Amino acid sequence: MFEQILDTYRKAAESTMKVQQEMLRSWTQQGSQTFALPTPGVVGAEEVHTAQKKWTETITDMLNKHRESLDAQYRAGIRTIEDAFRVAEAKDPEQFRKLTEELLRHSFECLKTVAEAQMRDLQAAMQKGIETASKGAMPGKK
Repeated sequence: MFEQILDTYRKAAESTMKVQQEMLRSWTQQGSQTFALPTPGVVGAEEVHTAQKKWTETITDMLNKHRESLDAQYRAGIRTIEDAFRVAEAKDPEQFRKLTEELLRHSFECLKTVAEAQMRDLQAAMQKGIETASKGAMPGKK
């Protein structure tokens, strides 16, 4: 039973990581393509520099949030393992049932919290990236 809980938790964490990695890869590629060189006569060097600086800030913020999310996932994983061992120490079937329910409830709550935080972070990063890209692509906007 513990293996099943931990396996489900591991799969959810791996899936979350893959989404974050794909998102970061996509944003990095878009940023390098969008802000690589100024288009002659359309965007001046100063506008491109400003856009690149904002893009760098966006990526840095996103990576910091990603690190914080990973830290939270590791803390939750460690707590889940500790809780799973406590379930094994149950003295009777009723205590076992109660501890198992608490473990499952806590595990799903952690996954829900992490997923919600990642969605908020993704939305904020996308909004900031869109704003940065649109300001960098339009002459005279800052």
